[in-house]
Amino acid sequence: MAFPAARLKKSIFVILSLAACALVAGEAIARWGLGLGAPPLSIAHPRIEYMLAPNQDVMRFGHRQVVNEYGMRSPPLAGREYARRILALGDSVVNGGGLTDHARLATTIAAARLSKEQPTFVGNVSAGSWGPGNLRAYLEEFGFLGAEAIVLVLSSHDLTDQPTFAPLNPLTHPTRPPRLALEEAFLRYLPRYLPHRASAARAEPPPAPPGPTGAQDLGAILDMAAAARVRVCLIQHLTKSELSAGPQPAHFEIGGIFRRRALPVLDFGASLRALLAVGRSPYSDDIHINDAGQAALADALLACDRAAAVPQ
Repeated sequence: MAFPAARLKKSIFVILSLAACALVAGEAIARWGLGLGAPPLSIAHPRIEYMLAPNQDVMRFGHRQVVNEYGMRSPPLAGREYARRILALGDSVVNGGGLTDHARLATTIAAARLSKEQPTFVGNVSAGSWGPGNLRAYLEEFGFLGAEAIVLVLSSHDLTDQPTFAPLNPLTHPTRPPRLALEEAFLRYLPRYLPHRASAARAEPPPAPPGPTGAQDLGAILDMAAAARVRVCLIQHLTKSELSAGPQPAHFEIGGIFRRRALPVLDFGASLRALLAVGRSPYSDDIHINDAGQAALADALLACDRAAAVPQ
């Protein structure tokens, strides 16, 4: 018996209607429930390699991310009066990523506490996977922006994390917003949970082209600070693995670069161990810190600000 044409058309209409409703519902859940669809954007830079695109204010997984006119994860500098300015420089540990709200960043917490005495700007100069070469290039591009002190937050792996100037990976450093939140969910996040794509997601970055070493870049940063009479302090971050197995050799090499210039070096590992000792894990994974870790980092930033000195 032939299927009536009218019933066939009706069935197709129902199926298409259900599919459209599912798409709309999925988009709504992905955008407003999961916070996808408006990632913080990056831009390629001829000297810095890449940085956060200036002037952004987006919500990510329910967390606000503010990026000012200098690509810092900080409030704007223009049109605001600050009695003091401090810059905190680092990678994704300082940046906080999409799981850290603007209000819970160490730099935001530190600025609020310092501003009880006098208005203070604590700039969050960071991006995921930045190393000494990126930090040096940022300071060469923008200068110290009136900061009287800078605090560098470095891990052992940062010493060899040099710019490659490879094309930006849209899955890790998007340069344009996705057309749909579902597009981001399926292309950026779903592959992380597929075993056959896991190895590709963990692929090693291309080797850095010949250029200054991380130690040379750190030395150049300290030379710039000495010339500008800007005070400097180092916070050495330890991964969770290093807390149990001991720091990597690069940890001691980084510390030695600063100590030889008569600069204070703060061991952030002690603060992390203290939190673990009372049952409060400061980590979100082996490297990155959660809200408890950011609060501890804020204390470290304040201690470094008090101790910072001009490089010898």
